[in-house]
Amino acid sequence: MVRLPASPPAAPPVSAADRKAPLIGHRIRSSRRARGMTQVALAEAAGISPAYLNMIEHNKRPIAGALLLRLADALGLPSSDLTGQEESRMLSQLRAAAAEPLFRDHDLDLDAMPAVMGVAPDLLHAFATLHAAYRRNEEKVDALSEHVEALSERVSQDPYLAQTSHRILTHITSIRSFAEILRDYGDLDETERQTFVQTLVGDSRQLTDIATEMFSFLTSGSGDSAGSSPAQEVDELFYEHGNHFPALEDAADASRGDIDRSGGLLLADLLRHLEERHGVTVRRVVPDATAAAPAAWDAESRELHLSRALPTATARFLTARLVGRLEAADVVDRHLDTGLLSTEEARDQARDALAGYYAAALMFPYDAVVEAAFELRYDVELLQQRFAASWEQMCQRLTTLRRPGQEGIPLHFLRTDIAGNISKRFSASGLQLPRYGGACPRWAIHEALLTPGRVTTQLVALPDGGSYLLVARTVEKTTGGYRAPRSVYSVMIGCDTAFAPSMVYGDGLALDDAAAQVPVGVSCRQCPRETCRQRAQPAATPPQWATTGG
Repeated sequence: MVRLPASPPAAPPVSAADRKAPLIGHRIRSSRRARGMTQVALAEAAGISPAYLNMIEHNKRPIAGALLLRLADALGLPSSDLTGQEESRMLSQLRAAAAEPLFRDHDLDLDAMPAVMGVAPDLLHAFATLHAAYRRNEEKVDALSEHVEALSERVSQDPYLAQTSHRILTHITSIRSFAEILRDYGDLDETERQTFVQTLVGDSRQLTDIATEMFSFLTSGSGDSAGSSPAQEVDELFYEHGNHFPALEDAADASRGDIDRSGGLLLADLLRHLEERHGVTVRRVVPDATAAAPAAWDAESRELHLSRALPTATARFLTARLVGRLEAADVVDRHLDTGLLSTEEARDQARDALAGYYAAALMFPYDAVVEAAFELRYDVELLQQRFAASWEQMCQRLTTLRRPGQEGIPLHFLRTDIAGNISKRFSASGLQLPRYGGACPRWAIHEALLTPGRVTTQLVALPDGGSYLLVARTVEKTTGGYRAPRSVYSVMIGCDTAFAPSMVYGDGLALDDAAAQVPVGVSCRQCPRETCRQRAQPAATPPQWATTGG
């Protein structure tokens, strides 16, 4: 099994201002007690004095880098269990909640959140759940407002709707006039009264018919408003499992022996397997600029259409994903039985994402990838060559190496388009990734767009005292020829600087020089750096843990 060495290259020292200590101290103490270890025994195993360990456990000394790894090794734990990835993610959500205008007039002490997390985690989990529900309702209101505005604009511009609206108003005016006559004139004879009543009934029926016709017209031409964000629910499912699904890894391992006859799991191996095992016919089709997707699966005809414009790595992945849908459906469906997925749309997206996980596990075997990752010091381009993968595929696979006792470096992963819209996100490194809106404009993921195809590295310092290595590069996707539109994304991975010496991207960087770290935030709304010239929005609630500006 591949593990990080007990004493990796020394990481940069952490200042006393490090805010991570409250999250780590209580976890070290509880883990030690659960194993029946004394402070003396653990201190001796980690190479420090019992007095210093006592101060760490009581959050009076910060801890990171090599010492954190030695303590984790002495306790027999993955380092990620001590760094508190889940707590970091929870704190990120809580800080996002604190940035809401709703709490503008409340003096929230964000410095106290890590301590509260240590003694009352359920309370903060409940608060974060309430905030998530609040955000979903806000999104529904925003979507409804946009829908109403769109309908209003449509009514004003569409000749049919303008004419129909006028007809409706005419009948409403008529009904109101005759109703007021009946109310105000009690001396009408029966003939006059019946005339007015019949007119009211006639106008009412016409109004009903016109309204029904109009709503039918609007419904046929309008889309559904946004719901409860299925993509966010799928994100939560993957976070819940730490981006690692052992059952899918096992299913992929079981299938690989039947598929891989060449020793490299080539595209031809996958195509032959689909044909022989599942009766699937694969057709390579001429690219169509109007096609919605580069691949299409017709379950009824058992045909898979793949665009000829697809790179081999992409075609291989899409084919492997179909194998996952056909052979690991039961395993995938078991992961869908969770309260996190509230709609059928969310379940469909999760089913597709889990089939994609299976595809990556099938193409890139866990044992081989984790061994090669440490051998090549996480050089993504060399790993691409070894496993015939794309940059994005390999980056995503590296984030899934979380098998207990054989885990890789805890990484974060983020993908954005050129407008900054986040389409994929996961963090095991402790780096807080924005849940709503865009990421900090100073992050390397945006800078990489200035040098397409080249790797951009960056050391950053967060306001909470954390420091991270960011590695980003652009990827381009197309499904056609010269005139076909191209989609450009920026993909970023990285780690806590404590692990940077184990990655090739940390070479040559001043890991021990705080001045070399770029001061960044998570997003403008959550960032306290008021002097940052890249700020796009004011901080909603300037946190008390604010440091100097960027």
